Amino acid sequence: MRGNVVIWYALKFVTVLLLQVLLFNNIDYFGFISPYIYLLFFLDLPVNFKTAYAMLSGFLMGFWVDVFGNTMGVHTAACVLLCFVRNTWISMLFSSLNAQQTELTLARVGWIDYLKYIGGLVLLHHTALFLLESLSFVAFGYTLLRIVSNTVVTVSLILFYEYFRSK
Repeated sequence: MRGNVVIWYALKFVTVLLLQVLLFNNIDYFGFISPYIYLLFFLDLPVNFKTAYAMLSGFLMGFWVDVFGNTMGVHTAACVLLCFVRNTWISMLFSSLNAQQTELTLARVGWIDYLKYIGGLVLLHHTALFLLESLSFVAFGYTLLRIVSNTVVTVSLILFYEYFRSK
């Protein structure tokens, strides 16, 4: 990666992290819905971004979200899992992806494909996050409700952002 691109992604990392810990961590709808907008950083990484670097950035982002949210490593584990699976998910969804395509955006791939891309990864992240957080299947219905509702809210916010970014 070139120097200015690295600086751009570092600024995006810090911006999304600050938005998450200062604003979105304080939003709690109905006692169980909290948007996790920091996932936008991983979803916006270039298609050819190496998995090891993505996992390192996932570890760092998750670690700082855990530190500020006092959540003992669940965000770190979920982010590293998301980054580990990301390139495989891209390959499965976009087997005929253009070699010059560097980013997956709403404007480049369309609504349906972009929704599949972010929906699958956000669902994976939230499933890992809330199952690790609960560490039990006793209240599985409640955990499932949290997974689904938080996925819908996070995906909606990401789509909202992408829609206005593409205009």
